[in-house]
Amino acid sequence: MSAALLLDPKIARARAVVRSGALGQVSAVELVCGASYPPFEGGPLPPRYRDAGHPFRDLGRPCLQIIQDLLGPIEDVEASWRSVGGDPDLAYDEWRARVRCQHGEGQLLLSWNEKPAKSQLVVRGTRGELRLEPLAPRRGLSGAFHKLVRRDVEPPAAEDGVDADVGAWIEKVARAAEAEHAAQLARFELSAAVPFLVTGASGALGGATLRRLVADGQRVRAMVRRVPAQPVPGVEYAIGNLGDPAAVDRAVKGAAVVLHVGAATRGGWPEHRVGTLLGTRHVIDACKQHGVTQLVYISSMSVIDWAGTAHQGTTVDEAAALEPRPEERGAYTRAKLEAEKLVVAAAAAGLPAVILRPGQIFGGGIQLINGAVARRAGGRWLVLGDGTLELPLVYIDDVVDAIMAAVEKRLTRGEIVQLIDGEALTQRDVLDLAGGGVKSIRVPRALVFGLGKLSELPLGAFGRPSPIGLYRLQSALARLRWGRGKAEALLGWRPRVGVREGIRRELSRKS
Repeated sequence: MSAALLLDPKIARARAVVRSGALGQVSAVELVCGASYPPFEGGPLPPRYRDAGHPFRDLGRPCLQIIQDLLGPIEDVEASWRSVGGDPDLAYDEWRARVRCQHGEGQLLLSWNEKPAKSQLVVRGTRGELRLEPLAPRRGLSGAFHKLVRRDVEPPAAEDGVDADVGAWIEKVARAAEAEHAAQLARFELSAAVPFLVTGASGALGGATLRRLVADGQRVRAMVRRVPAQPVPGVEYAIGNLGDPAAVDRAVKGAAVVLHVGAATRGGWPEHRVGTLLGTRHVIDACKQHGVTQLVYISSMSVIDWAGTAHQGTTVDEAAALEPRPEERGAYTRAKLEAEKLVVAAAAAGLPAVILRPGQIFGGGIQLINGAVARRAGGRWLVLGDGTLELPLVYIDDVVDAIMAAVEKRLTRGEIVQLIDGEALTQRDVLDLAGGGVKSIRVPRALVFGLGKLSELPLGAFGRPSPIGLYRLQSALARLRWGRGKAEALLGWRPRVGVREGIRRELSRKS
Protein backbone atom coordinates (compact mmCIF):
# COMPACT_ATOMS: atom_id res chain seq x y z
CA MET A 1 0.00 0.00 0.00
CA SER A 2 2.97 2.34 0.48
CA ALA A 3 3.92 2.67 -3.18
CA ALA A 4 0.96 4.78 -4.37
CA LEU A 5 1.46 7.56 -1.85
CA LEU A 6 5.24 7.61 -2.09
CA LEU A 7 5.05 7.80 -5.89
CA ASP A 8 2.43 10.55 -5.93
CA PRO A 9 3.77 13.37 -8.17
CA LYS A 10 2.77 15.90 -5.52
CA ILE A 11 5.09 14.23 -3.00
CA ALA A 12 7.90 14.32 -5.53
CA ARG A 13 7.19 18.03 -6.01
CA ALA A 14 7.34 18.65 -2.25
CA ARG A 15 10.73 16.93 -2.04
CA ALA A 16 12.02 18.99 -4.96
CA VAL A 17 10.82 22.29 -3.48
CA VAL A 18 12.44 21.49 -0.13
CA ARG A 19 15.73 20.50 -1.80
CA SER A 20 15.73 23.72 -3.82
CA GLY A 21 15.70 25.80 -0.64
CA ALA A 22 12.66 27.79 -1.79
CA LEU A 23 11.03 27.34 1.62
CA GLY A 24 14.17 28.12 3.56
CA GLN A 25 14.82 25.92 6.58
CA VAL A 26 11.91 23.50 6.86
CA SER A 27 10.82 23.03 10.46
CA ALA A 28 7.27 21.62 10.39
CA VAL A 29 5.27 19.18 8.31
CA GLU A 30 1.57 18.40 8.65
CA LEU A 31 0.21 15.37 6.84
CA VAL A 32 -3.46 14.37 6.78
CA CYS A 33 -4.45 11.15 5.02
CA GLY A 34 -8.05 10.10 4.67
CA ALA A 35 -8.72 6.51 3.71
CA SER A 36 -11.39 3.95 2.94
CA TYR A 37 -11.03 0.22 2.48
CA PRO A 38 -12.83 -1.94 -0.09
CA PRO A 39 -15.96 -3.65 1.29
CA PHE A 40 -15.39 -6.80 3.35
CA GLU A 41 -16.42 -9.74 1.17
CA GLY A 42 -17.16 -12.20 3.97
CA GLY A 43 -15.23 -15.19 5.27
CA PRO A 44 -12.19 -15.05 7.57
CA LEU A 45 -11.33 -11.49 8.51
CA PRO A 46 -8.61 -9.88 6.39
CA PRO A 47 -5.56 -8.39 8.17
CA ARG A 48 -7.01 -4.87 8.20
CA TYR A 49 -9.77 -6.04 10.54
CA ARG A 50 -8.02 -8.92 12.25
CA ASP A 51 -4.94 -6.95 13.36
CA ALA A 52 -5.57 -3.76 15.31
CA GLY A 53 -2.27 -2.22 14.19
CA HIS A 54 -2.72 -2.93 10.48
CA PRO A 55 -4.09 0.50 9.47
CA PHE A 56 -1.01 2.23 10.89
CA ARG A 57 1.31 -0.29 9.26
CA ASP A 58 -0.56 0.26 6.00
CA LEU A 59 -0.97 4.02 5.70
CA GLY A 60 1.41 5.17 8.41
CA ARG A 61 4.37 3.56 6.63
CA PRO A 62 4.49 5.95 3.63
CA CYS A 63 3.44 8.92 5.75
CA LEU A 64 6.30 8.58 8.23
CA GLN A 65 8.67 8.08 5.33
CA ILE A 66 7.50 11.34 3.76
CA ILE A 67 7.92 13.20 7.05
CA GLN A 68 11.44 11.80 7.44
CA ASP A 69 12.31 12.71 3.85
CA LEU A 70 11.35 16.35 4.55
CA LEU A 71 12.59 16.77 8.14
CA GLY A 72 15.46 14.35 8.50
CA PRO A 73 15.85 11.15 10.54
CA ILE A 74 13.05 10.37 13.01
CA GLU A 75 14.10 10.61 16.64
CA ASP A 76 10.79 9.90 18.38
CA VAL A 77 7.14 9.12 17.62
CA GLU A 78 4.29 9.76 20.07
CA ALA A 79 1.07 8.22 18.76
CA SER A 80 -2.55 7.80 19.83
CA TRP A 81 -5.45 5.89 18.33
CA ARG A 82 -9.19 5.66 18.83
CA SER A 83 -12.45 4.31 17.41
CA VAL A 84 -14.79 6.87 15.86
CA GLY A 85 -16.96 4.72 13.60
CA GLY A 86 -16.05 5.61 10.03
CA ASP A 87 -15.11 1.98 9.47
CA PRO A 88 -16.83 0.06 12.29
CA ASP A 89 -14.86 -3.10 11.55
CA LEU A 90 -11.52 -1.44 12.32
CA ALA A 91 -10.39 -1.65 15.92
CA TYR A 92 -9.05 1.90 15.55
CA ASP A 93 -10.06 4.09 12.63
CA GLU A 94 -8.32 7.32 13.59
CA TRP A 95 -4.60 7.67 14.35
CA ARG A 96 -2.58 10.72 15.35
CA ALA A 97 1.19 10.93 15.66
CA ARG A 98 3.67 13.59 16.73
CA VAL A 99 6.91 12.85 14.91
CA ARG A 100 10.08 14.50 16.22
CA CYS A 101 12.81 14.60 13.59
CA GLN A 102 16.33 15.97 13.34
CA HIS A 103 15.24 19.24 11.68
CA GLY A 104 11.73 19.76 13.05
CA GLU A 105 8.43 18.20 13.99
CA GLY A 106 5.78 16.43 11.94
CA GLN A 107 2.09 16.08 12.74
CA LEU A 108 0.23 13.11 11.25
CA LEU A 109 -3.49 12.31 11.10
CA LEU A 110 -4.78 9.07 9.54
CA SER A 111 -8.56 8.88 9.36
CA TRP A 112 -11.16 6.49 7.98
CA ASN A 113 -13.96 8.82 9.09
CA GLU A 114 -14.10 11.68 6.62
CA LYS A 115 -16.48 11.20 3.70
CA PRO A 116 -15.28 11.78 1.10
CA ALA A 117 -11.77 11.00 2.27
CA LYS A 118 -9.31 13.82 1.85
CA SER A 119 -5.53 14.02 2.07
CA GLN A 120 -3.20 16.99 2.21
CA LEU A 121 0.41 17.89 2.94
CA VAL A 122 1.56 21.18 4.47
CA VAL A 123 5.30 21.98 4.63
CA ARG A 124 6.37 25.08 6.59
CA GLY A 125 9.77 26.75 6.34
CA THR A 126 11.46 30.02 7.26
CA ARG A 127 10.70 31.51 3.83
CA GLY A 128 7.25 30.21 3.11
CA GLU A 129 4.70 27.43 3.11
CA LEU A 130 3.80 24.70 0.63
CA ARG A 131 0.29 23.23 0.69
CA LEU A 132 -0.61 20.27 -1.53
CA GLU A 133 -3.90 18.39 -1.90
CA PRO A 134 -5.33 15.96 -2.66
CA LEU A 135 -2.75 13.21 -2.44
CA ALA A 136 -2.97 9.69 -3.91
CA PRO A 137 -6.55 8.31 -3.71
CA ARG A 138 -7.25 5.31 -1.52
CA ARG A 139 -9.81 3.83 -3.94
CA GLY A 140 -9.91 3.56 -7.70
CA LEU A 141 -6.22 2.76 -7.99
CA SER A 142 -4.52 1.06 -10.92
CA GLY A 143 -5.37 -2.58 -11.50
CA ALA A 144 -2.35 -4.35 -10.02
CA PHE A 145 -2.14 -2.07 -7.02
CA HIS A 146 -5.88 -2.27 -6.37
CA LYS A 147 -5.55 -6.06 -6.15
CA LEU A 148 -2.99 -5.60 -3.40
CA VAL A 149 -5.45 -3.35 -1.57
CA ARG A 150 -8.26 -5.91 -1.75
CA ARG A 151 -6.00 -8.72 -0.53
CA ASP A 152 -4.46 -6.56 2.18
CA VAL A 153 -1.01 -7.46 0.89
CA GLU A 154 1.77 -5.24 2.23
CA PRO A 155 4.79 -4.91 -0.09
CA PRO A 156 8.06 -5.80 1.64
CA ALA A 157 9.81 -2.80 3.18
CA ALA A 158 12.86 -3.34 1.00
CA GLU A 159 10.74 -2.88 -2.12
CA ASP A 160 8.36 -0.09 -1.18
CA GLY A 161 10.84 2.73 -0.69
CA VAL A 162 10.45 2.82 3.09
CA ASP A 163 13.55 3.09 5.27
CA ALA A 164 14.17 0.27 7.76
CA ASP A 165 14.27 2.76 10.65
CA VAL A 166 10.86 4.08 9.65
CA GLY A 167 9.61 0.51 9.62
CA ALA A 168 10.85 0.08 13.20
CA TRP A 169 8.88 3.14 14.36
CA ILE A 170 5.81 1.83 12.56
CA GLU A 171 6.08 -1.51 14.34
CA LYS A 172 6.50 0.17 17.71
CA VAL A 173 3.23 2.06 17.32
CA ALA A 174 1.31 -0.82 15.70
CA ARG A 175 2.33 -3.31 18.38
CA ALA A 176 1.39 -0.90 21.16
CA ALA A 177 -2.08 -0.50 19.63
CA GLU A 178 -2.44 -4.27 19.29
CA ALA A 179 -1.45 -4.78 22.92
CA GLU A 180 -4.08 -2.27 24.03
CA HIS A 181 -6.74 -3.89 21.88
CA ALA A 182 -5.86 -7.35 23.19
CA ALA A 183 -6.24 -6.05 26.74
CA GLN A 184 -9.66 -4.63 25.84
CA LEU A 185 -10.81 -7.92 24.33
CA ALA A 186 -9.61 -9.80 27.40
CA ARG A 187 -12.28 -7.97 29.41
CA PHE A 188 -15.03 -9.67 27.42
CA GLU A 189 -14.98 -13.36 28.22
CA LEU A 190 -17.92 -15.45 27.07
CA SER A 191 -19.70 -17.77 29.47
CA ALA A 192 -20.39 -21.39 28.60
CA ALA A 193 -24.15 -20.79 28.43
CA VAL A 194 -26.36 -17.72 28.22
CA PRO A 195 -30.15 -17.40 27.77
CA PHE A 196 -30.05 -14.75 25.01
CA LEU A 197 -27.84 -13.56 22.18
CA VAL A 198 -28.68 -10.30 20.40
CA THR A 199 -26.94 -9.63 17.08
CA GLY A 200 -26.70 -6.07 15.83
CA ALA A 201 -26.71 -4.92 19.44
CA SER A 202 -24.99 -1.62 18.64
CA GLY A 203 -27.85 -0.58 16.34
CA ALA A 204 -31.04 1.17 17.37
CA LEU A 205 -33.39 -1.84 17.48
CA GLY A 206 -30.73 -4.27 18.68
CA GLY A 207 -29.71 -1.84 21.42
CA ALA A 208 -33.31 -1.30 22.52
CA THR A 209 -33.84 -5.08 22.65
CA LEU A 210 -30.64 -5.51 24.65
CA ARG A 211 -31.67 -2.88 27.18
CA ARG A 212 -35.12 -4.45 27.59
CA LEU A 213 -33.61 -7.84 28.38
CA VAL A 214 -31.23 -6.28 30.90
CA ALA A 215 -34.09 -4.34 32.50
CA ASP A 216 -36.02 -7.62 32.80
CA GLY A 217 -33.10 -9.16 34.69
CA GLN A 218 -32.02 -11.49 31.88
CA ARG A 219 -28.47 -12.58 31.23
CA VAL A 220 -27.63 -11.60 27.69
CA ARG A 221 -24.79 -11.71 25.19
CA ALA A 222 -24.41 -9.00 22.55
CA MET A 223 -22.68 -9.44 19.22
CA VAL A 224 -21.09 -6.19 18.03
CA ARG A 225 -18.40 -5.37 15.49
CA ARG A 226 -16.01 -3.53 17.80
CA VAL A 227 -15.27 -3.03 21.48
CA PRO A 228 -18.09 -0.91 22.94
CA ALA A 229 -17.09 2.51 24.25
CA GLN A 230 -19.65 2.19 27.05
CA PRO A 231 -20.45 -1.47 27.76
CA VAL A 232 -23.87 -2.13 29.27
CA PRO A 233 -23.29 -3.47 32.81
CA GLY A 234 -23.99 -7.16 33.09
CA VAL A 235 -23.83 -7.81 29.32
CA GLU A 236 -21.20 -10.09 27.83
CA TYR A 237 -19.90 -9.04 24.45
CA ALA A 238 -18.91 -11.16 21.46
CA ILE A 239 -16.79 -9.00 19.16
CA GLY A 240 -16.97 -9.83 15.47
CA ASN A 241 -18.46 -9.31 12.03
CA LEU A 242 -21.56 -11.21 10.90
CA GLY A 243 -19.74 -11.92 7.65
CA ASP A 244 -17.10 -13.93 9.55
CA PRO A 245 -18.48 -17.45 10.19
CA ALA A 246 -16.00 -18.13 13.00
CA ALA A 247 -17.06 -14.96 14.85
CA VAL A 248 -20.75 -15.85 14.48
CA ASP A 249 -20.17 -19.40 15.66
CA ARG A 250 -18.32 -18.10 18.71
CA ALA A 251 -21.18 -15.72 19.51
CA VAL A 252 -23.98 -18.29 19.08
CA LYS A 253 -22.26 -21.10 20.98
CA GLY A 254 -23.96 -21.54 24.34
CA ALA A 255 -26.92 -19.23 23.60
CA ALA A 256 -30.40 -20.66 24.07
CA VAL A 257 -32.37 -17.99 22.17
CA VAL A 258 -30.87 -15.98 19.31
CA LEU A 259 -32.46 -12.63 18.47
CA HIS A 260 -31.00 -11.91 15.04
CA VAL A 261 -31.46 -8.17 14.60
CA GLY A 262 -28.18 -7.38 12.84
CA ALA A 263 -28.22 -6.33 9.18
CA ALA A 264 -26.61 -3.82 6.86
CA THR A 265 -28.39 -0.49 6.59
CA ARG A 266 -25.92 1.43 4.43
CA GLY A 267 -23.77 0.89 1.37
CA GLY A 268 -24.32 -1.04 -1.84
CA TRP A 269 -24.81 -4.70 -2.60
CA PRO A 270 -21.37 -5.81 -1.29
CA GLU A 271 -22.15 -4.39 2.17
CA HIS A 272 -25.71 -5.75 2.25
CA ARG A 273 -24.65 -9.13 0.93
CA VAL A 274 -22.19 -9.56 3.79
CA GLY A 275 -24.02 -7.83 6.65
CA THR A 276 -27.48 -9.21 5.90
CA LEU A 277 -27.39 -12.24 3.60
CA LEU A 278 -24.13 -13.95 4.60
CA GLY A 279 -24.64 -12.86 8.19
CA THR A 280 -28.02 -14.59 8.31
CA ARG A 281 -26.62 -17.70 6.66
CA HIS A 282 -23.86 -17.87 9.27
CA VAL A 283 -26.35 -17.36 12.10
CA ILE A 284 -28.54 -20.19 10.77
CA ASP A 285 -25.55 -22.52 10.45
CA ALA A 286 -24.40 -21.74 13.98
CA CYS A 287 -27.91 -22.19 15.39
CA LYS A 288 -28.07 -25.63 13.82
CA GLN A 289 -24.60 -26.52 15.05
CA HIS A 290 -25.25 -25.52 18.64
CA GLY A 291 -28.89 -26.54 18.99
CA VAL A 292 -30.51 -23.21 19.90
CA THR A 293 -34.06 -23.45 21.19
CA GLN A 294 -35.34 -20.49 19.16
CA LEU A 295 -34.18 -18.10 16.43
CA VAL A 296 -36.12 -14.85 16.22
CA TYR A 297 -35.29 -13.26 12.88
CA ILE A 298 -36.06 -9.59 12.24
CA SER A 299 -37.01 -9.21 8.60
CA SER A 300 -38.65 -6.22 6.91
CA MET A 301 -41.86 -5.24 5.15
CA SER A 302 -39.66 -4.28 2.21
CA VAL A 303 -39.67 -7.93 1.10
CA ILE A 304 -43.31 -7.53 0.01
CA ASP A 305 -44.31 -6.83 -3.60
CA TRP A 306 -45.54 -3.30 -2.89
CA ALA A 307 -46.24 -2.31 -6.50
CA GLY A 308 -48.07 -5.55 -7.34
CA THR A 309 -50.10 -5.59 -4.13
CA ALA A 310 -51.20 -2.00 -4.69
CA HIS A 311 -52.29 -2.90 -8.22
CA GLN A 312 -54.41 -5.75 -6.86
CA GLY A 313 -55.98 -3.45 -4.28
CA THR A 314 -55.61 -5.96 -1.43
CA THR A 315 -54.65 -5.36 2.21
CA VAL A 316 -51.04 -6.14 3.02
CA ASP A 317 -50.72 -9.09 5.38
CA GLU A 318 -48.42 -12.08 5.75
CA ALA A 319 -49.98 -13.71 2.68
CA ALA A 320 -48.96 -10.87 0.36
CA ALA A 321 -46.70 -11.83 -2.55
CA LEU A 322 -42.95 -11.36 -2.19
CA GLU A 323 -41.03 -8.81 -4.24
CA PRO A 324 -40.43 -10.26 -7.75
CA ARG A 325 -37.88 -7.61 -8.82
CA PRO A 326 -35.69 -7.03 -5.75
CA GLU A 327 -32.67 -5.82 -7.74
CA GLU A 328 -34.72 -2.83 -8.89
CA ARG A 329 -35.91 -2.07 -5.39
CA GLY A 330 -32.35 -1.79 -4.10
CA ALA A 331 -29.67 -3.64 -2.16
CA TYR A 332 -31.50 -3.48 1.18
CA THR A 333 -34.66 -5.13 -0.16
CA ARG A 334 -32.71 -7.71 -2.14
CA ALA A 335 -30.61 -8.78 0.85
CA LYS A 336 -33.52 -8.85 3.32
CA LEU A 337 -35.61 -10.90 0.91
CA GLU A 338 -32.88 -13.46 0.26
CA ALA A 339 -32.09 -13.67 3.98
CA GLU A 340 -35.73 -14.22 4.90
CA LYS A 341 -35.95 -17.02 2.36
CA LEU A 342 -32.97 -18.69 4.05
CA VAL A 343 -34.73 -18.59 7.42
CA VAL A 344 -37.99 -19.90 5.93
CA ALA A 345 -36.12 -22.83 4.35
CA ALA A 346 -34.21 -23.56 7.57
CA ALA A 347 -37.44 -23.51 9.58
CA ALA A 348 -39.08 -25.90 7.12
CA ALA A 349 -36.11 -28.22 7.63
CA GLY A 350 -36.56 -28.19 11.41
CA LEU A 351 -34.78 -25.11 12.79
CA PRO A 352 -36.93 -23.59 15.57
CA ALA A 353 -37.50 -20.09 14.19
CA VAL A 354 -39.97 -17.25 13.87
CA ILE A 355 -39.83 -14.30 11.47
CA LEU A 356 -40.98 -10.80 12.44
CA ARG A 357 -41.54 -8.17 9.74
CA PRO A 358 -41.64 -4.69 11.24
CA GLY A 359 -42.95 -1.83 9.19
CA GLN A 360 -41.30 1.60 9.15
CA ILE A 361 -39.65 1.74 12.59
CA PHE A 362 -38.99 5.09 14.25
CA GLY A 363 -37.62 6.11 17.63
CA GLY A 364 -34.50 5.26 19.56
CA GLY A 365 -32.31 7.08 17.08
CA ILE A 366 -34.24 6.01 13.96
CA GLN A 367 -35.63 9.13 12.32
CA LEU A 368 -39.37 9.45 11.80
CA ILE A 369 -39.11 11.86 8.88
CA ASN A 370 -37.14 10.04 6.23
CA GLY A 371 -37.35 9.78 2.45
CA ALA A 372 -40.65 7.90 2.66
CA VAL A 373 -42.22 10.90 4.40
CA ALA A 374 -40.42 13.93 2.98
CA ARG A 375 -37.01 15.36 2.16
CA ARG A 376 -35.47 18.69 3.11
CA ALA A 377 -35.25 21.14 0.23
CA GLY A 378 -34.20 24.73 0.81
CA GLY A 379 -35.83 25.15 4.20
CA ARG A 380 -38.99 23.28 3.20
CA TRP A 381 -40.21 19.71 3.13
CA LEU A 382 -40.32 18.12 -0.31
CA VAL A 383 -43.11 15.52 -0.40
CA LEU A 384 -43.31 13.00 -3.24
CA GLY A 385 -46.99 12.80 -4.16
CA ASP A 386 -49.94 14.63 -2.64
CA GLY A 387 -49.06 13.77 0.96
CA THR A 388 -51.92 11.29 1.46
CA LEU A 389 -49.79 8.13 1.24
CA GLU A 390 -50.42 5.90 4.27
CA LEU A 391 -47.23 4.82 6.04
CA PRO A 392 -46.63 1.44 7.73
CA LEU A 393 -45.32 3.02 10.94
CA VAL A 394 -44.42 1.27 14.17
CA TYR A 395 -42.69 2.66 17.26
CA ILE A 396 -39.45 1.01 18.33
CA ASP A 397 -40.63 0.13 21.86
CA ASP A 398 -43.63 -1.66 20.37
CA VAL A 399 -41.32 -3.70 18.13
CA VAL A 400 -39.30 -4.74 21.19
CA ASP A 401 -42.57 -5.76 22.86
CA ALA A 402 -43.30 -8.02 19.89
CA ILE A 403 -39.84 -9.59 20.04
CA MET A 404 -40.32 -10.38 23.72
CA ALA A 405 -43.79 -11.78 22.98
CA ALA A 406 -42.39 -14.07 20.28
CA VAL A 407 -39.98 -15.49 22.87
CA GLU A 408 -42.65 -15.80 25.55
CA LYS A 409 -45.10 -17.51 23.17
CA ARG A 410 -42.31 -19.86 22.01
CA LEU A 411 -43.05 -19.43 18.32
CA THR A 412 -40.72 -21.84 16.55
CA ARG A 413 -42.50 -23.19 13.46
CA GLY A 414 -41.36 -20.63 10.93
CA GLU A 415 -44.30 -18.31 11.57
CA ILE A 416 -44.17 -14.96 9.76
CA VAL A 417 -45.66 -12.03 11.65
CA GLN A 418 -45.85 -8.44 10.43
CA LEU A 419 -45.70 -5.57 12.91
CA ILE A 420 -47.55 -2.39 11.93
CA ASP A 421 -49.42 0.07 14.10
CA GLY A 422 -53.17 -0.04 13.67
CA GLU A 423 -53.46 3.73 13.27
CA ALA A 424 -52.67 4.73 9.70
CA LEU A 425 -50.89 8.07 9.43
CA THR A 426 -50.18 9.74 6.11
CA GLN A 427 -47.15 11.78 5.08
CA ARG A 428 -49.20 14.90 5.76
CA ASP A 429 -50.19 13.65 9.23
CA VAL A 430 -46.56 12.99 10.18
CA LEU A 431 -45.43 16.42 9.00
CA ASP A 432 -48.28 18.07 10.90
CA LEU A 433 -47.25 16.23 14.08
CA ALA A 434 -43.46 16.36 13.81
CA GLY A 435 -42.53 18.66 10.94
CA GLY A 436 -41.86 21.66 13.13
CA GLY A 437 -44.26 23.89 11.22
CA VAL A 438 -42.05 23.89 8.12
CA LYS A 439 -43.97 24.43 4.90
CA SER A 440 -44.20 21.61 2.36
CA ILE A 441 -43.84 21.38 -1.40
CA ARG A 442 -45.69 18.49 -3.01
CA VAL A 443 -44.46 16.97 -6.27
CA PRO A 444 -47.23 15.31 -8.34
CA ARG A 445 -46.88 11.55 -8.68
CA ALA A 446 -46.91 11.69 -12.48
CA LEU A 447 -43.97 14.08 -12.45
CA VAL A 448 -42.09 11.92 -9.94
CA PHE A 449 -42.58 8.83 -12.09
CA GLY A 450 -41.59 10.70 -15.23
CA LEU A 451 -38.36 11.91 -13.68
CA GLY A 452 -37.67 8.39 -12.44
CA LYS A 453 -38.03 7.01 -15.94
CA LEU A 454 -35.74 9.69 -17.35
CA SER A 455 -33.08 8.88 -14.73
CA GLU A 456 -32.83 5.36 -16.12
CA LEU A 457 -31.64 6.49 -19.55
CA PRO A 458 -28.12 7.85 -18.84
CA LEU A 459 -27.28 5.18 -16.28
CA GLY A 460 -28.74 2.44 -18.45
CA ALA A 461 -26.25 3.35 -21.15
CA PHE A 462 -23.52 2.24 -18.74
CA GLY A 463 -25.40 -0.88 -17.63
CA ARG A 464 -26.19 0.57 -14.20
CA PRO A 465 -29.59 0.75 -12.51
CA SER A 466 -30.92 4.11 -11.39
CA PRO A 467 -31.30 4.59 -7.61
CA ILE A 468 -34.52 6.48 -8.38
CA GLY A 469 -35.75 4.29 -11.22
CA LEU A 470 -39.42 4.09 -12.12
CA TYR A 471 -40.14 0.70 -10.53
CA ARG A 472 -38.46 1.72 -7.29
CA LEU A 473 -40.53 4.89 -7.13
CA GLN A 474 -43.73 3.02 -8.00
CA SER A 475 -43.02 0.68 -5.10
CA ALA A 476 -42.13 3.46 -2.66
CA LEU A 477 -45.27 5.41 -3.54
CA ALA A 478 -47.62 2.43 -3.80
CA ARG A 479 -50.99 3.17 -2.21
CA LEU A 480 -51.42 0.26 0.17
CA ARG A 481 -53.72 -0.73 2.99
CA TRP A 482 -51.74 -2.10 5.91
CA GLY A 483 -53.28 -4.84 8.02
CA ARG A 484 -52.20 -6.09 11.44
CA GLY A 485 -52.15 -9.63 10.15
CA LYS A 486 -51.34 -12.34 12.69
CA ALA A 487 -49.67 -10.19 15.35
CA GLU A 488 -52.57 -10.17 17.79
CA ALA A 489 -53.53 -13.80 17.24
CA LEU A 490 -50.02 -15.28 17.48
CA LEU A 491 -48.29 -12.80 19.79
CA GLY A 492 -51.12 -11.17 21.66
CA TRP A 493 -49.54 -7.97 20.37
CA ARG A 494 -51.13 -4.59 20.10
CA PRO A 495 -49.00 -1.45 20.14
CA ARG A 496 -48.56 -0.47 23.78
CA VAL A 497 -47.18 2.98 22.95
CA GLY A 498 -48.57 3.66 19.50
CA VAL A 499 -47.40 6.02 16.81
CA ARG A 500 -48.88 9.26 18.17
CA GLU A 501 -47.48 8.75 21.66
CA GLY A 502 -44.22 7.56 20.10
CA ILE A 503 -43.95 10.79 18.13
CA ARG A 504 -44.70 12.82 21.26
CA ARG A 505 -41.96 10.97 23.16
CA GLU A 506 -39.40 11.52 20.44
CA LEU A 507 -40.21 15.22 20.20
CA SER A 508 -39.94 15.60 23.98
CA ARG A 509 -36.48 14.00 23.92
CA LYS A 510 -35.30 16.55 21.38
CA SER A 511 -36.71 19.56 23.24
